[in-house]
Order: sequence, then C-alpha cells, then structure tokens
Amino acid sequence: MKLKAYRRSLTALVLTAALTALAGCGTEIKYGEVTLPPEYTVTENDPDATKEIQQETMIIPDLLSHDTYSPSDFIVDPAEFEETYQLEFNSDAQSYTSGLTGFNGTGFICLSDNAYASLTVTVPTSQHYDIGVRLCSNNTKVAVIVGGSGAVVPSYDGAYNTVDGTEAGAVYAGGGNEFDTYKLRGVYLNRGENRITLQVLTGAAYIDELTVKNADTVPKLAYEISNSPVDPNASMNVKTVKRYLADVYGNRVITGQYCSSGTETEINAIYMATGRYAAMRCADLGIFTEYYDGYDKNDENEINTAANWWKRGGLVSYTWYWQSPQEEKSSCFAKLTDFDLKKAVTEDDIAVLSPASLEAYVQTGRISHECAMLINDMDAVAQKLKLLEAQDVPVLFRPLPEAGNGWYWWGCDAESGRWLYKFLFRRYTEYHQLTNLLWVWDGESYDYYPGDEYADFIGMDIYTGSNISGNARMLDAIAYTIKCRGTALTECGRIPDPDLIARDNAYWLWFALWKGDYIINSDGTIQYSHVTSTELDKAYNNELFITLDELPDFSRY
Repeated sequence: MKLKAYRRSLTALVLTAALTALAGCGTEIKYGEVTLPPEYTVTENDPDATKEIQQETMIIPDLLSHDTYSPSDFIVDPAEFEETYQLEFNSDAQSYTSGLTGFNGTGFICLSDNAYASLTVTVPTSQHYDIGVRLCSNNTKVAVIVGGSGAVVPSYDGAYNTVDGTEAGAVYAGGGNEFDTYKLRGVYLNRGENRITLQVLTGAAYIDELTVKNADTVPKLAYEISNSPVDPNASMNVKTVKRYLADVYGNRVITGQYCSSGTETEINAIYMATGRYAAMRCADLGIFTEYYDGYDKNDENEINTAANWWKRGGLVSYTWYWQSPQEEKSSCFAKLTDFDLKKAVTEDDIAVLSPASLEAYVQTGRISHECAMLINDMDAVAQKLKLLEAQDVPVLFRPLPEAGNGWYWWGCDAESGRWLYKFLFRRYTEYHQLTNLLWVWDGESYDYYPGDEYADFIGMDIYTGSNISGNARMLDAIAYTIKCRGTALTECGRIPDPDLIARDNAYWLWFALWKGDYIINSDGTIQYSHVTSTELDKAYNNELFITLDELPDFSRY
C-alpha cells in the first residue's frame, strides 16, 4: 500500500508530453513520458526495488488513503408475487391473432429491429423479480428496460436506439416457430407501478406475454470458492493471489483497466482524475501472434510493463484475442476470415508433442495444417508468458473470450471451442509447464464450458448504456459450474455502479473497463462519454472497490 504522501507527490507531477489514446485500429499511438518519483519506480537495475515496494505496504492504517464514498442503502423486502400480462391487452403495441399458433390469450404482438412496446406492472414490494418474456423469433435479442417514459432516444454508442430508463438486461432467443419463455433474472423493481419496455435490438420477435415473479439475487454460497488453483503445479505467487481473491470474493470488487500495449496510459489518466490507480492492469496477448498486423505487433515494452506493474504491487491480467493463424484473410472475426477451426480438431493426443514431432504428424497427414498453425501461435504466446514466469509474475489468463457469442472464429461451434480451450490448457500446463497462470474462462455460453477442472474463474462481458450491476449475467455464470468459481466482469463498457453492486448482491470479483476511447481522449485525458466525472470518482474512491493502494503485500499475504 502506498503512502498518501506518494499520492500527493505524484499528483504534482506534470505529464511532460501529451498522452495519445487509441485513435483507431491500425494507427500507431505515441505516448508522452510519465515521470514517477524514484521511490515509486521499479527497475531491473535496482536490487532493492522489490524490497522497497514491500516496505511500503507496512504502513500504519492512519497513513493510508481513505475512501470518500460508501454504497447507498436500498430497501429489499422479499414477498411472494407472480403475475402474467397478455401483451395484446396490456401493452401499447398493435396485436395480431393469426399467422402463428401456440400463443396464450387471444393474440400476440410483433416487434422488428428497434421497435418497442411498453406496459405498466404493479408489484407489492421493492425487491428483485424474474421477468419472463414468452416469444417466438428468428434469432433475436430483446432488451428489457425499467422506468423511463417509453420514448426512443439514441444509445450511448449510436449502435442502436434504446428506451430511456435503465436497461436491466436482455433475453436472447434462437430461431423457431414455437413460443417459449426466456427469463431475465434478478431485476429490481420498486414497490407500486413500474413501466417496463421491451425493445428488439436484433432480429424480429413475436411476443405473447410477460411474467413477473419474485426472485432471489446471488446466493451466499456462490461466494464460497476454492482458494487453490486448478493447476496443481501452480507457483507460490499464483497460490497466494488465488487465496487473496477467494478471501475478497463476495465482499469487495477489484478495479481493473485495459491498457494500450506497452503502456499504463489509461491507468495513469484515471489516477490524474481520481487520485487512485486501478488494482489490475489488463492487456491483450494477441499482438504476439504471427499474423497480427496492428501497429503494436510484438511491442517490446508490453511484457516489461506488465512485470513492473506486478512489482509495484498490482495484479496482471491478459486476454488473448487471437488473429486467425493464416496469411490470407487473417482476423479475429469469423465473418472476416475463412479459417476453419473444425479442420484443426484432432482426436490424437498431441498436446505435449515437440515441434519436430508435430511436423512429422503434419507430413504424414495425421494432423492438419490448420492444427499445426494453431500450435505455432500457442507456442509463440507461451514464450511471452514464460518471460513473466521467470520474474514470478502471476497472470490472470483469459484466452478465447466470448466464444459463445459467435463473433470470433474460435466460437464456430461449441464442440470445437471446448476442444481448443482444453488443448490450450494442456499445451501450457503440461508441455510448456507454465506455472504462473490462473485460468479465466469467458465463453459466454454454457455449451462452451470445458468443465470445472479447466477454470479458476468465470468471466462475463457487459456493454450497455445504462448503469446496472449485471447480476442477471452473474446468475447465468454461476449456473455453468458444478463447483463454485469466482465470477468476474472481464470486460465492460461502463464502470459498474457500487450502489447497484451492493443492492443486487452482485459482487463481481473484479471489473475491467475496455481501453482507448472507452476511457481516454486522443490527448490521454479522461473521456467522459462512457462515464461521468462523478461516477468515476465515486467508483475509485468507494470503500466497496479495491484500488492499487489497497492491495496487500502478496509476499506476506
């Protein structure tokens, strides 16, 4: 933990050149130099650097920084309640009685892209409710918005229109000709009348009825997780971090921030605005794969920056957005590449084979060229992780994110996606014998879950224009596992509101705000289109959220 005097001295620093944020994919970013006082900088040439950082943690409580805010109190008064509303009667949309069968009541409503319908529901107490939407659709996403006037206004990113009020979440429905109920769980409604709006964000939906039923939030037992890593050979530092995370889970939330490659630009900008640093630095390992073509490819500063962050007392997390391993049409996105993961899948047990043996398998046709290229990229990224292992840096490792959303080539189908994740796990833990990883699975779909023995934590990503706790997504994540795993908000477009986290009992283990213009302008200053200055200060100076200065000395934990 750092002295308040450090914070005051750092606040007095002047950024000697303008920091430059992400100006768009493929554009080089140039960052100005940030000068830190010698006692706060860790270098490889200073044999006492680590010792000094450890000494900083041994500070009496009166000298520590104090949080300004604490979560607000909300009334939660559980009571039994259930009511169903026929939308042809209760909503303000046009009703239909023909074209489909199997609906309840006398008809249904139809909503296409961006269309919406509103109704008023009355509940007896202020508490959490499950909202069931019975619909028939062709692959659609329907937002559920609570409150507001029902007027359509532009969304925060211009991608679609949304109704004013709080977007509690969304239900997703596949294609089909039959009505079925899709549930959004843990929606907080105030006692009395509540306006609920349904808006189709993608596709088209025939909506029959809406059911509101009393519900619980995240159960207490979900926060009881193992303090041992899934890799039995994990290093002592990894075991220590896992033990700390297990202790924190369900009580407080760790602040995290994605950073541009090789920098702490986004984190420094937050410090300049709030006086606090994020506890966790997050970045992307995709820059080290063969066919990645961004300006920051193989950024030589990236690994050193991550190692220094750990030595300063912070946590390190890496995601891997994987550019498809092919020379032509290489991309993360399934629609922009013709790389076929199914061609790489093999039943042969090759996870621990050497490159020479694998080449022999290719030559004899036992494995495909696609499989060999996958392993080539895996091995390249492993070498970067070994650089961190050599410095005893634990990494919260999140490969193959959001597979279940269907956006990326590694999510082409669930069976292939599970095979790839398991193969990567074994390649890294058995062949490369990496011992510095905590495994974060973020498949966004139960169908892609590889099993509890492959995941230390479960990730969920939320991008929304409203302030929500995301407890519905947390409830989904908890249902994936047999044994409880800590659940993290591994990507978000807004910093979660600590008031709502406490209200909904949705204590994400950590959150990680995306980088670039989600938080900074082109000159490196805070960009307030995704978060207001008040919200940012409230989050980073809140007793519920853990910042860098509040992390323990892991060498003594």
